[in-house]
Amino acid sequence: MSPESKQAFFERQERNIALHGFTTVSVVGEAHSFSYTVGLHKSYHHPEMLVFGLPPKIAQGVLSDIARKVKEGEPFNLSKPNDKLLEDCNVFFVEVPKSAFSNYVLSAIRFNGEQDFSLFQIVWPSGLDNRYPWDLEADPEFVASQPVLGVPAFKS
Repeated sequence: MSPESKQAFFERQERNIALHGFTTVSVVGEAHSFSYTVGLHKSYHHPEMLVFGLPPKIAQGVLSDIARKVKEGEPFNLSKPNDKLLEDCNVFFVEVPKSAFSNYVLSAIRFNGEQDFSLFQIVWPSGLDNRYPWDLEADPEFVASQPVLGVPAFKS
């Protein structure tokens, strides 16, 4: 990405955050595809959120649902499974260690600057067999598409 393109990207992010309190970033890669929020921490004192393996449009919708609830003063309890975010399944929220931030959420690091912030990963089950990445019987391809970056507080 050229310096001009980067500058335009960051300006667009900052406009979206000023208008909506947050923005999302999607990264589509060979190894992993993921999306995350930027702005939830500064705007609402809420952890930033990250999700792997969902198509960008779906991931952005999920992240926007979380941001809307946070903005309305009704954030999800990140210490418990949640069945209201995705249809017909529980999702788990896993705190991501700070040592992993620079591998995934560069725009959030840039935006939050020196401010310390938290990051939680949304972990969802496979639609084929309702298995989570940590389940021994989970499909290896599914596990590879959704690496779990932290230690789940609750497991299925």
